[in-house]
Amino acid sequence: MNHIASRMFQAFCITTLLLCGGHAHRSFAQTPTPTPAAGPQFLNITIVSVKPGMNAEFQDFMKNTTNPALKKGGLMWREVWQSTAAGGDAFEYVMVSPVGKFADYDGAGALEKGLGPQGFAAWQTKASTMVTSVHRFIVRTRNDLSFEKQPAGPHKLAVVTSIHVAPNRNSEFENYIKNDYMPVMKQAQVTYLVTQTIFGGDANEYVTLTMRDSFADLDKGPVLVQTLGEEGAQKLLQKLPAGIVVHVERSLSRLVPELSFMPAQ
Repeated sequence: MNHIASRMFQAFCITTLLLCGGHAHRSFAQTPTPTPAAGPQFLNITIVSVKPGMNAEFQDFMKNTTNPALKKGGLMWREVWQSTAAGGDAFEYVMVSPVGKFADYDGAGALEKGLGPQGFAAWQTKASTMVTSVHRFIVRTRNDLSFEKQPAGPHKLAVVTSIHVAPNRNSEFENYIKNDYMPVMKQAQVTYLVTQTIFGGDANEYVTLTMRDSFADLDKGPVLVQTLGEEGAQKLLQKLPAGIVVHVERSLSRLVPELSFMPAQ
């Protein structure tokens, strides 16, 4: 999600979830999500809902079967985020991985390459016993709308916001984020990452990730209020032209390091 949050979510959740959100749609200093200074990158986001009571078995399957096969099949990195019970579906996982080029989808994926055709078929059968739904989509990182503070270590928590924009008003929304909203996040020195849904969902959806170090950070209040004060935050929000945003969802997602893997340093 650093990757929508350091190289999620290059967060997220979500909806954003989360998509993201999200998102998986990136700023884990040690993870490979792209930095805003880099060009846009396409990310593959997979949102999985696990059957109640199957969390432990699902995590073991991911750690000991799925991830080794993905690495063997050539996938460079993958971040795994989980919605928190404090704000989201506790049985939902968001996997974020890079899309090298779309031509890669013409052949076998990394998982099938790593397991072979028969092993992949067995994997699908086993996986289907543990999940209730799987949704995949592709997002594009919007580094021009993002700010990434170089963190001391991996971010642990993301506030994932899925924003649906009215048709034909994308440019107005993006101008507001770029010129009004994102500069405040930069002033606050809070990592703020934006992705845009390309395939698999609403083409007018943006997923943002505001990275926090802990739940205690949330007790300090919204970043906008901390930085501008109540009156200043209200004035900033009122600058967004009426009717641009038609729907907003917000959730919390945490990185699961033991289920993620990054390129060798």
